[in-house]
Amino acid sequence: MRIGLLGAGGTLKIKDGYLNFQHPYGKTFKVRVVDIETVVVDVVSMGQGELRLIGHGTDLAKTKMPVSWANKCQEWILSKIK
Repeated sequence: MRIGLLGAGGTLKIKDGYLNFQHPYGKTFKVRVVDIETVVVDVVSMGQGELRLIGHGTDLAKTKMPVSWANKCQEWILSKIK
């Protein structure tokens, strides 16, 4: 399962039980899907959002991106973990 992001070639995918995010400018994270309880988007500045993966009472991972992309990622991740 994979969702292509960021016109510059970033990706978000689920493989072998892990959610992997890779941005072409070096930002990455890898989180076990079973550890994700919810996903939220915080608006941090005009047009920018912070996608946060939450589990076990803490942030498992977070990254900034345009808020429209963050919302799309949030919907996709939530549809895959529920």
